[in-house]
Formats: sequence, C-alpha cells, structure tokens
Amino acid sequence: MLYFEGITTPEEAKAKYRELAKQYHPDLCGSVEIMKAINAQYDEILLGIYQTSGKSITEIEELLADALAVRIILAEFSINPLLVIELCGTWIWITGETRAVKEELKQAGFRWSPNKLAWYWRRDTELKRSHRYSWDMEKIRNYHGQQKISNLKQYSLIA
Repeated sequence: MLYFEGITTPEEAKAKYRELAKQYHPDLCGSVEIMKAINAQYDEILLGIYQTSGKSITEIEELLADALAVRIILAEFSINPLLVIELCGTWIWITGETRAVKEELKQAGFRWSPNKLAWYWRRDTELKRSHRYSWDMEKIRNYHGQQKISNLKQYSLIA
C-alpha cells in the first residue's frame, strides 16, 4: 500500500506522516508492521523530495557570493577524491581525509564539528540554532536536503 501518494512537499509529507502515525502507531493500538512500512515510505518520499529540489550551481554561487576564500577552497578541494563535500541547506560540510588540509580549512572560515567528525561552513549572518539534542549528519541531510559537490573548477566559481 502506498501511504504517501501524490505528496510533493516536505510539509505535506510531514502532515500525512502525523496523520498516519495517529492512526497506525503501535502505542495507539496500531500495527508494528504497518508503522515500519509507513516509516520506510516516509524516508523514501522525503529523500525524493529533497533530491529533486537539489541546489543548482547558481544557488551555490549565490551562497558563496561574499566568500572568496571558501570558493577557492571548494574549487581546489572538489577535485580531491579523498574529500567529500556536501551542501546541506546553506551549510557546507567536508568529510573524508581532511587532516592534510586542516589549516587551509581553518583559514577559509570552516569550523570543526567533533560530534560529526566533519568540517562545516556557514555564513556569519546565520544564527546557530540550539537543539535539545545533537543532530547527526543523516538527520541533517534528510531535513535540509543534500547535494554532493564535485569538480567545481569546471563551473568557473572563482571570480
């Protein structure tokens, strides 16, 4: 059974999920198996929605308009196969073998997240939101969407 047919936005998916959880959650006399199926379909629909709303090169350029150092770092690092660069929302995350480029990342304004074992960059104008709990990278990817960045040199992102 398809529980999320016709859903096209994260808001619609979340509303539908809440409705289904009230109806089928095991704590409310529902079925464990049905709830597992709903959870799996919910994850899939959100992933599909976020992938189809992936960031374009234009959006990346707008995000980095005032951050020349970050643009240079990303252009250089995006061709390194040992580094994984991801755009999640308006934050840039770098994972992989980063020890060799640690100082360059610091100089470009990246910060180290020990909980996620990843470097991140965000605009200074963005406020850090505190949560009662720490989000792991998978939750960040699912919530904000994710796009891997590779070989930005081909797009001439350096002004």
